[in-house]
Amino acid sequence: MAKLVTGGTGFIGAALVDQLLERGDEVVVLGRRPSTHWDELPRKPRVILGDIADWPEVMNVLRDNKFDCVFHLAAMLSLPSEANPWAAFQANAVGTRNMLEAVRLFGPNKLVMASTTATFGLDIEDPDITDTTLQRPTTMYGATKVFGELLGRFYKKKFDTDFRSVRIPSLVGPGIRTRAIGQYNSWMIEAAAQGKPYVCYGLPDRGLPLIYYKDTSAAFAVLADASADRIQTVNYNVAGVNKAATPADIEASIRNLIPDADISYDPDPVVIQYFKTLKLDSLDDSRARTEWGWKPKFSSVDAIVEDFIKEVRAHPEWY
Repeated sequence: MAKLVTGGTGFIGAALVDQLLERGDEVVVLGRRPSTHWDELPRKPRVILGDIADWPEVMNVLRDNKFDCVFHLAAMLSLPSEANPWAAFQANAVGTRNMLEAVRLFGPNKLVMASTTATFGLDIEDPDITDTTLQRPTTMYGATKVFGELLGRFYKKKFDTDFRSVRIPSLVGPGIRTRAIGQYNSWMIEAAAQGKPYVCYGLPDRGLPLIYYKDTSAAFAVLADASADRIQTVNYNVAGVNKAATPADIEASIRNLIPDADISYDPDPVVIQYFKTLKLDSLDDSRARTEWGWKPKFSSVDAIVEDFIKEVRAHPEWY
């Protein structure tokens, strides 16, 4: 049977689809826009254009196809959600409800969701975040993702839905185009690899735990493959670099490889405000490691930066 990936034409969605195809899975993508990502590859997913916030479109995809797992990655991200919270509610809250209801009614009653560390925010007494840290987000994006986590738990209890999610910290990878809190890390590395100047909109001395895009796609696949009896925590933290890494840390790693990189800073007021309300010095993902064998390949800033630069220079036509 096939795997369904919502948001599969997006950055992480496409990386996950690539991984599933490489291991021989049949993959169907549900997304709002077409993609040329797989045009030159021997194996391709089947892409269905649709909006997860539109119930008939979601229902028809699940009714007319047979899947053994649904990966739910489609979402509106942090800064776009702040700019348009009404659209964010439709995409992230209504869309997740639609996906859970569709897998319940038409199968496979299994959904693996992308969540985020933006579910953490106010009233954090210990900046070392665990899976049981209070979730009181300050953003629309974080609020809708907490809703998705809790709704998934409800479906698991009420309808025996095999629901699982991973909270992604600050994502790093080449080719990301959507501006988000923390996205400056990726754009800084990408610009340096291309020999371009970059003005970072983050605070040089405030950072977040990181995860490289290759590890992110692997996390979804490993979590989905774990037997149901191992899934106890349900919603999991994952990270590659568990300690918060600042833009200054990223810059230092870049300069080890590109000493003359042109990097400067002009922090965005939204980012400044975000860090005023969030204390996140480290991310504990020990439950994911213990329960379903999570283990990142890229666990240091230097490892991420080195591979990132190699990727950009190996495929300049993509970036």
